[in-house]
Amino acid sequence: MSDPFFDTNIVIDWLMRKPPAKAEISRYRKHRISRVVWTEVLAGEPLEHRDVIRDLIAAFEVVEIDARIANAAADIRHRTRMKLLDAFILATAQVNGAILVTRNTKDFPANMPGIRVPYTL
Repeated sequence: MSDPFFDTNIVIDWLMRKPPAKAEISRYRKHRISRVVWTEVLAGEPLEHRDVIRDLIAAFEVVEIDARIANAAADIRHRTRMKLLDAFILATAQVNGAILVTRNTKDFPANMPGIRVPYTL
């Protein structure tokens, strides 16, 4: 399996310099996020801070949503009734043969295949 994708909460924890997030991200040589995660991270920041945040998350490879990911997200949404943006995040990881690293066990149950929950806060 390839290096994972990181969910929004892990990236935000990393930006806030929380040790568990820093440790989890440092386990991998490659750091990837979906365009949805990139958007959610920036959306949580005031306009005057976005350039700094954009520079910080530039270390992550951002994977764009394409037709394969959109189809997979539609399937996930239909099967599980998962929120659409969460389905896009999970589909991005799945289509790329990777796991999703998250601490959001409400939307991504820890026992769901392809999910890694490395810590809780």
